[in-house]
Amino acid sequence: MAQPVKNIEKEFLMQEAIKQRSPITMRVGGGKWPVKLILIENNKFTILHDVPLAMLKKGTVGSFDFVLRDQEISFQSIIIEPGEKRLVLSIPEKMQKNSARRFSRLSPPKDLSVSFSLEGELYSLDFPTSSAYVTLKAPDPSPDFRASDLKELVSDFDKKALTIGNERSISMFKDKKPSSIEEELAASLGRCFYLPNAQSNIPVIDPFAERTILTREDFIQHFCSKGMEQSRAEHELEMLEQKKSLSGLVSELIVPIVFQKYSIGCARIANSDKTKASFDLGTVESFMSFSKIFAWSLKLHGYFKDAPRIAGSFRPQIIDISLGGMQFACNKDALIHAIKEGNPISLKISTQKRSINVAGIIRSSYYGSTEAYHGIEFSMMEPEDFRFLYESLYGRPLKDSDFDSVEGSRISPVLKP
Repeated sequence: MAQPVKNIEKEFLMQEAIKQRSPITMRVGGGKWPVKLILIENNKFTILHDVPLAMLKKGTVGSFDFVLRDQEISFQSIIIEPGEKRLVLSIPEKMQKNSARRFSRLSPPKDLSVSFSLEGELYSLDFPTSSAYVTLKAPDPSPDFRASDLKELVSDFDKKALTIGNERSISMFKDKKPSSIEEELAASLGRCFYLPNAQSNIPVIDPFAERTILTREDFIQHFCSKGMEQSRAEHELEMLEQKKSLSGLVSELIVPIVFQKYSIGCARIANSDKTKASFDLGTVESFMSFSKIFAWSLKLHGYFKDAPRIAGSFRPQIIDISLGGMQFACNKDALIHAIKEGNPISLKISTQKRSINVAGIIRSSYYGSTEAYHGIEFSMMEPEDFRFLYESLYGRPLKDSDFDSVEGSRISPVLKP
């Protein structure tokens, strides 16, 4: 049965479609075509397409379908800006999903609540915030950088940087802001500014599995967010690339130093010596490792010891829940980027009758400007808790066959009675 999608979930599902590169079908003018969703901003979204331009008049309504994690999503949108290859449409007013899950997601019962707490301490710091979030833990040993002594670590950085370039610096944002558009974007997105060769311009794609470097699209989106038209934004980027090309640089790398949700500084390595090789992806990985070790070393040596802490248990807004998982929104500033995909999480699910403890894994996340939206897959639950939650949600006794599968994944250690 098709279910309406709540407003809070629409953009999340569309962002997930971009991230998962979900195949999308557009129906318009009696035909259907595959399209690619590439951008969502300002109540609009942009697709790449091969639809005949004659069918794409401003104001025309197109129908869209895609599948995301066993859910069939459908909606209609109005064409705002027709284009031969790109098409801009309005965010849909209504969206529907048809779940193929064995245990369907439901709105939470009125007496059900969920709470969780994060590992370690959360800090409130006077630094620029980042859309990235780094959970501080002891870094893996590195052959290049020593975390135990801060002075030796900085010395290691200097030594390593000067073997591949002739400029290096570490800037902290405690008493100053990022000094360039490259530093500003690296800090706000938690990604490296990587210019492998000043004559080849900023990379078009990020080759890393997890977003690590800034691409041309990141810069264009940033300029557009300042109110620039697309053509002006592209021109601004070309001017930046031209400035780099004329500067005499061979390669440049700016690495953000992220502590929890804060960009506390950045490290810059540059090379204008044409006798040295251009920076490769190994250089990015090496100095990203330095960034994490440096942040850990600062904490180890008391850099944040006087900063106020944020503590306590958090109660998210539950969007929907099933026996296999749940989706929730959270507008607590301390948590906006504190929960990342793949992270384990412990939850307490409470009703008037009893409370149960559940282990889960964050499977999806969408970060808005004022809230975060997450999907959790439950991974561990005691047998009696499994039975209680089932009967609380679905209002019927649990059968033996219901133990076999939950939304395509096992919950352990669930055992047949």
